[in-house]
Amino acid sequence: MRKLIDEHFEEAIIVVLVSAMSLLVGVQIFMRYVMSASLSWSEELARYLFIWATYLGVAFAVRRDAHIRVSMLVSILPPGLALAIRILTHLIFAGFAAFVMYEGWLMVERTFRFGQTSASLGIPMGYVYLAPVTGFALTLLRLAQAAVLDLRRLRGRRGA
Repeated sequence: MRKLIDEHFEEAIIVVLVSAMSLLVGVQIFMRYVMSASLSWSEELARYLFIWATYLGVAFAVRRDAHIRVSMLVSILPPGLALAIRILTHLIFAGFAAFVMYEGWLMVERTFRFGQTSASLGIPMGYVYLAPVTGFALTLLRLAQAAVLDLRRLRGRRGA
């Protein structure tokens, strides 16, 4: 069970979010064109689900090692040096993720303090602004996992 959660946590949540978003958009289309009435809140909720899915997708891409990058230089380096550079990129990305989390948390805190709510749903906007904080917290976790795996590979190369 632990391995299943480790490998598919973000993926499962993203599937639920995107499915709910697609359902909402489908219902909105049906209501607008078939029933000649629209739901005032569905587009807003779909947008917020999309925001959450996007930020969780960052962590999912780190887990799958699927982020876009230029790897031409790294691919011509010796494997040990390539792994060291890969670990360095994990650390730089982790620094960026920590910065986004810090600034995001300040935004969440301010938003809850001022009591800002969404226009149609009336939910506190702090919940929407928690998406980057949560997504990048999971990203930090996934980066740590990737760095540990790469460090083990690097140590294994040096011991060989």
